[in-house]
Amino acid sequence: MLYGKKKKKMNDKLITVLLAILIALSGWSLTTTVGLKSDVAVLKEKVSGIENEIQDVKTLKIKKNRKKKKKNN
Repeated sequence: MLYGKKKKKMNDKLITVLLAILIALSGWSLTTTVGLKSDVAVLKEKVSGIENEIQDVKTLKIKKNRKKKKKNN
């Protein structure tokens, strides 16, 4: 009987350790996911700003070309 109780205690300890590892990995995974999500949001904002700058440059070039055509006519 004593052997059975020791085996059960060992199994309980093993399960506890495995659960602790699982919880730790879950926390790490969640932290990493949130970090990546915020990084993506920052990058999207930067890309949006660059797109706006490019659009502004294109608009400015179009306006300059129109002014040149009007002066030449």
